[in-house]
Amino acid sequence: MIRVAIIEDHPAIADGLTALMRDESDVLVVGTARDSVEADRLLESQAPDVVLCDIRLAGTVDGLEVLSRHTPGPAFIILSAYSYPSYYVAAVERGAKGYLSKMATIEQILKAVRTVAAGGTAFPVEVRRAARTALRSPTPREAQILALVAEGLSNAEIAERLSLRIKTVESQLRRMFDRYDVSSRTSLVNVAQRQGWLQADR
Repeated sequence: MIRVAIIEDHPAIADGLTALMRDESDVLVVGTARDSVEADRLLESQAPDVVLCDIRLAGTVDGLEVLSRHTPGPAFIILSAYSYPSYYVAAVERGAKGYLSKMATIEQILKAVRTVAAGGTAFPVEVRRAARTALRSPTPREAQILALVAEGLSNAEIAERLSLRIKTVESQLRRMFDRYDVSSRTSLVNVAQRQGWLQADR
């Protein structure tokens, strides 16, 4: 019997997955959690084999952090509505065994559950490809500057907001222009949006 825990902050999704798995003779949903506190309690008390985990959870701690806390441990499959390459990379680096879209069918989810329970991995081809080609993430300071550029602030306004010298902001932007092979602030923001770097609240 494969013991499955579901970490998902939308009760309708968690209840739906539980109901769809109820008739599977080799799968047992041992509980659900909507935030990191409930997740920690559930995983410690029920010792599941597989965890289906959303990235965005109720509270301030996301699913990737829950994954980090419990690796090594049960096999995590990230189940997310978001398809950002940076999310794929973070999931793989933190030890996830699979990554599926919330648009996946129950057959695809069950196949992934059985695969990772048997020691395999469940990453669709597009996830593997995107993870291989994902760009290096910006540093925390660069991410702050990027977010303010996306808001439309000038270099002077960014410097004032972050208590930096204007030259420091300019040099950070030049470094990112070179690293990501762009020549304008607009192009830099477009790269950041495609990679998911501006999604602070996964």
